[in-house]
Amino acid sequence: MGDDSRQLCKVSASSMDKRENNMRSGSRLPSLDGLRAVSICMVVIGHCSETVRPLRHSATMMLGFVEVSRLGVSVFFVISGFLITTLLVREQQITQSINLKHFYIRRALRIFPGFYAYWLAALTLTLLGYIHLSHSDLISSAVYIWNYVPRKAETWFLNHTWSLNIEEQFYLLWPLILKFSGPKRGKLAALAVVIVAPFIRVASYFLLPSTRSRIAIMLHTRGDSLMVGALLALVFLNEGHLRILKRLASSWLVPVASLCFAAIDTLLTVHFQGQYLLPVGYSLQNLVIALLIAHVVLNDKTALGRTLNHPVVVHVGVISYSLYLWQQLFLKTKNTTFTGMFPWNIMCAFLAAELSYYLLEKPFLRWRKHFSSEPDRVAPASEDVISEPERGCLAASASA
Repeated sequence: MGDDSRQLCKVSASSMDKRENNMRSGSRLPSLDGLRAVSICMVVIGHCSETVRPLRHSATMMLGFVEVSRLGVSVFFVISGFLITTLLVREQQITQSINLKHFYIRRALRIFPGFYAYWLAALTLTLLGYIHLSHSDLISSAVYIWNYVPRKAETWFLNHTWSLNIEEQFYLLWPLILKFSGPKRGKLAALAVVIVAPFIRVASYFLLPSTRSRIAIMLHTRGDSLMVGALLALVFLNEGHLRILKRLASSWLVPVASLCFAAIDTLLTVHFQGQYLLPVGYSLQNLVIALLIAHVVLNDKTALGRTLNHPVVVHVGVISYSLYLWQQLFLKTKNTTFTGMFPWNIMCAFLAAELSYYLLEKPFLRWRKHFSSEPDRVAPASEDVISEPERGCLAASASA
């Protein structure tokens, strides 16, 4: 799920007004790594549900039910749109432009090492005969168009690339739009996508029946999740709008209502599926997630905020992109080795994520400072799914 973590200056959280100024200036934002940790845990729980069956059938049903709404991936999408837009607009405000070349290089350094390491692992297992992936699966995933290629058979070991494809397609298009439109017109463009997306989903279902199986995984039908995050970022950067958002999002009722919505959303998804998700379900998910993000960023000193910013929780958020990549090998019964057996499969997934992050991905992250658009003013922005938090800093993160 794939991405970003952390922002720029060290700031004091002594007052809400100061925190708001820091958010508008692009400083580190709290709680998002913790929220990303919750999201990846939702994915892990849902994916490993079948492997619990030998231990307890009721547990399998319960764990599978938790993940039905796919809220975890939606959270990643909204966070990604939020943080990427924050970084882009901040760069535009400081330099009067957006350096697209540097942006794409930073994205590549963050995303490609982990992704292509996983892709090569899947290719190797295919060549050795342990798993089956077609040439179409391998090629389309390698060039980030897997979500637009029709397929008749399930290809589990690359199934999760649909969400990575959506994010990469978003990263390719949105910076261009924002660079030439500016924040004000960019806000209108984001709002237009959010409003029109449900109609596009419904129209695709009725007018393009051959795409029905892919409506939930294509950019033009799910991109509103990222654009809601982008819209939230643009609201954060406007002082007047931020005051209104603060009043809406500061109540303790926001996380309670979000939890209730998650349960109701899951029930509606189970019973109505696309009849609920396509016209209203995804849109409601996006709006609730955006409100929750605003709440946890603005209220990091509450009990929920302290939990989300606990070092252990933050660390899970830090490796969440790596974990999202590698869990696909271990958390389904399609892996018949001991590495696919509960609870060893979860341990293997976390171990693979740790190794991938520290041995492969983190060294590439150090190169990004050479492509920062503001090297002398602040520490390089990390528009990635993952970065190391610094003590005393407000930390931000985004989806993968």
